[in-house]
Amino acid sequence: MTLVARVRHTVSALVASVATGCLSSLALASTPAAEDIRDIRGPIAIPIWWHWPLAIGVATVLATGIVLAVRWWQRRRPTLSAVELARQALERALAEAQAGRAHAWAEIVAVTVRGALASRVGPAILPQTTTEMATADWTKPPMDLVLDTTHILEILETCDVARFAKASFDPNALIASTAVARDVTERLYAPPPRSATRVPVVAQTVPQ
Repeated sequence: MTLVARVRHTVSALVASVATGCLSSLALASTPAAEDIRDIRGPIAIPIWWHWPLAIGVATVLATGIVLAVRWWQRRRPTLSAVELARQALERALAEAQAGRAHAWAEIVAVTVRGALASRVGPAILPQTTTEMATADWTKPPMDLVLDTTHILEILETCDVARFAKASFDPNALIASTAVARDVTERLYAPPPRSATRVPVVAQTVPQ
């Protein structure tokens, strides 16, 4: 073997030895690192304690705001009088009459007329039947003319037939009855007329 060949062989051997040593060192170094990585756990989530109090506080503020807004709206809404409420109810009854829904019409009209009558003669008439009302004192003179008891009883009888006997009526008849109920209601809610007071005439005496 020539000198050159020996030198080449020696260099190759050294290179191989160095490479083998480096690979062994890398393998040894990488093994603990891999084990260390496997042992490391992810970050533990720490719950934020103020989430629930914040949510409760926000809900309380929203609920309070809603209550205040509703009260403010109710104060701004004008309060309707009894006769105005009755007019609105009869407008709904008129819509039911035009649609031919006799039962729904009768429910509204009966409650409205009875309420108007109770405002005039007292709440004792509310649980009474129409037959019982027909024998009451307010149906006799002179109150019968003031209250128009004839039309009141006719309206209530029509309502009874539609409510309890499930009778059907022509829409035009219901519309006409609604107009009568409106007139009766307006009369019942109107202030009662004051009785005229007669001023006594004092006879003048002529001195003798």
